[in-house]
Amino acid sequence: MNMVWRLAPYFAVIVLAGCVFSKLDDDLERLNTEAHLFTGDIASELLEFHSTVVVSMADPAAESIISFRMLAGGGEFEIRQAREPAWFFAFADLNKDLRFQPDEPYGWAAGGDAIIPGERATRGVDIVIAQRGQATYPAGLVEEPLERHLKNYARVHIGSVSSLDDPLFSSQQGNKGLWQPYEFWEDGGTGLHFLEPFDPERVPLLFVHGINGSPQDFLTMISQVDTSRFQVWFVSYPSGMRLSWLARGVFQFMEAVSRQYNLEQMHLIAHSGGGLVARAALNLCAENGACGYIRSFTAISTPWDGVTSAASGVKWAPSVIPVWRDLTPDSEFVSSLFDTPLPDNLPFNLLFGFRKDGFIVAGSSDGVIELSSQLRSEAQQQASWMRGFDEGHVSILHDDTAIGSVFQLIETAGP
Repeated sequence: MNMVWRLAPYFAVIVLAGCVFSKLDDDLERLNTEAHLFTGDIASELLEFHSTVVVSMADPAAESIISFRMLAGGGEFEIRQAREPAWFFAFADLNKDLRFQPDEPYGWAAGGDAIIPGERATRGVDIVIAQRGQATYPAGLVEEPLERHLKNYARVHIGSVSSLDDPLFSSQQGNKGLWQPYEFWEDGGTGLHFLEPFDPERVPLLFVHGINGSPQDFLTMISQVDTSRFQVWFVSYPSGMRLSWLARGVFQFMEAVSRQYNLEQMHLIAHSGGGLVARAALNLCAENGACGYIRSFTAISTPWDGVTSAASGVKWAPSVIPVWRDLTPDSEFVSSLFDTPLPDNLPFNLLFGFRKDGFIVAGSSDGVIELSSQLRSEAQQQASWMRGFDEGHVSILHDDTAIGSVFQLIETAGP
């Protein structure tokens, strides 16, 4: 089964078994204690925003760098790390090299003092980037390559060459990403992967799997990619996490490889809940004036209006997987998803299935996602191309006509 909501009718059986929710409880407790969330806002006294980098450090001299985040300008940021005191520093990355030079404007959170974490999320880690008149900068940060520090704690990949045969990308691992997201994260597969080393002559196709899914869901489609013209990229992520957090991660991954390779073109292809993640990432692109290299967005069998059985999980399950809260039809995530319009020149292609395989969902559906959710009115209004297929939620990814449509849409999008 590919998606979490397939499990909803079996809650009674799972509750009796007990062990799945026991593992979930343990995993979420570790997530809360070992991956504390720090959030803040970046402002600037400069006339205009430049690329911005936020760095968290275990000491004010940056002898121990914990992690970093990139922003296209100012605005909100999130960093997950151990629930320990940390120093937060931000700088305007004028030359976009992901390294700090002393002549680049910078600023500290809390006037250069340590941020003491609260019991749960720590908010208000605000930083103002100024041109001059600041405290000294962290000496250990000067000319330090930051890419490796993103991997130290979060264990994420940014452009690693990987094989889809790796067990980290299997359906079993995808299931682990739903029920034990922190342990999935620790396993080390999270991030944006390349099937081959980067080739500037070939256009990237980035595949985003769904909730409880895995990159291997796209094996049939990927096998038909014209590799003389395109290169295959894919993301892997713990799908049990909140969708807003996953979207920010995908946004960061895309921006990181864009800067590293001076990316000019890319096409985004997502399945099921991956469409929600991708669309929210595109909203972040729009809010930050970024991602101009994306040439098309194709979403397949996506629950644009949420999943009704997720609400049952939130209401009745002994423990709640974080993603269920965002998948409920009345959640803030679902309600606000279309508030940010896509760029006028970005084609949005909507594919949906209507073969009711199985008996999981009542009424019209693809066997997993209700047709009314796949065809949310705002999604139809914003779609530049839309077509239905007599396929189920998973089988649509193996249908030759659907796959041919995806590649034809990429061709017509052009450079």
